[in-house]
Order: sequence, then C-alpha cells, then structure tokens
Amino acid sequence: MAVTTRASSTPSKKRLLLALAAAVATLTALGVLFAPGARHAGHDVDGRALDGNLQSGTFVFNDHAQIGSEYWVALPLVSNTTGKPLTLLNAKITHVPEGLEVLEYRAVNTKDTHGHALIISAGGKHGMPDLAKVHNYAGQPIEVNPKTESDFYYSAHVRVTGRVHENLTGCRFWYRQGSTKYRQDLECTTEIRLGPPLKTQD
Repeated sequence: MAVTTRASSTPSKKRLLLALAAAVATLTALGVLFAPGARHAGHDVDGRALDGNLQSGTFVFNDHAQIGSEYWVALPLVSNTTGKPLTLLNAKITHVPEGLEVLEYRAVNTKDTHGHALIISAGGKHGMPDLAKVHNYAGQPIEVNPKTESDFYYSAHVRVTGRVHENLTGCRFWYRQGSTKYRQDLECTTEIRLGPPLKTQD
C-alpha cells in the first residue's frame, strides 16, 4: 500500500509544481504588462517632452466663416523641454466637430510662412501666405534639438461644411526619442463660427 501511495502521489506533486510555475509565469507577464509606464501592444508610450508654449493657453477664433470657407488652422509650435534631441513624426487635431472637416495636414517652416500663422484663410488671402504653396514636411522626420523650440509647425486644412457649435480641440503629437516612439496630447482650442463675412478693402 505504501508503494502504491508514493507512486500515485508523484504525478500529483509534478502537476502541482507545473501549476505553480504556470501561475508565476502568468503573474510575471501581467506585472510586465501593467507596470507603470509600460507600453501595451500596439500603443505608443505616453510622452512628456513637448511644450505647446503660448498656444496651449491661447483661444484662437474666427466668427466670420461661411459655408464652404477653408482655413489653415495651426497646431502648437512645440519645444523640446528635455536634454536630448527628439524627432517629430506626425500630429493631428483630436476633436473635429460637426460642421468642419479636415482635408489634409501639412508641416511647414516658420521661415516660409513669416512666423506661426495660427488661423488664416486658404489660398493666401488678405496678404497672408498660401500654405498650399510652401514646402510640405509632413511625413518627414523633423529634428528638434534639446531645450529648443522647433522651426516647424503642423497645420490642418479645414473646410466649413455647415453650422458649427463646438470647437476644434486637442492636439496630438507623435515623436521619437532614442529608440522609443512617444505620443503626447497638448491643449489647443480653435473656434470657427458662421457669421457676416469680413469686409476687405479694394
């Protein structure tokens, strides 16, 4: 009987050890997946390197829009707040309300647009630059040195399709620093509303 008991208990002990090993492996994997700051599969790491400067606290508006009007709406001109260089990869506005649609995004150099044009009519009207005609750096890596403001900014080509009751809000940036790709959201608000057209001098 003793032999039979020992023989039957050995597989049970092995199964118990295997179960414990599997449990430890599972808990270890979960600890890695849910550790603070860890990157989940298919998601970028949350970044903190960018500063949206003045535009993150500025309310930009145009209350003279017409249905069919088109504008270039700038995203913040960002700074690299860290001591290491980074590369801007892409950017977009996260909330586009009903009545507006984004036709495209462009990345432009402030030297080509004579500064950071926050909101201007498409087509280069009223003496403003035509962003559709300057060099587009979107899709290309844009280097930003440590503790430096970028010379480039992203701008959205927006068309008014109807009455607008909400604002364009939230600006999301993707960048790479070292071997890691980051995503960071910055505050930005642009109000576009229908209203009487601006009168221009001939």
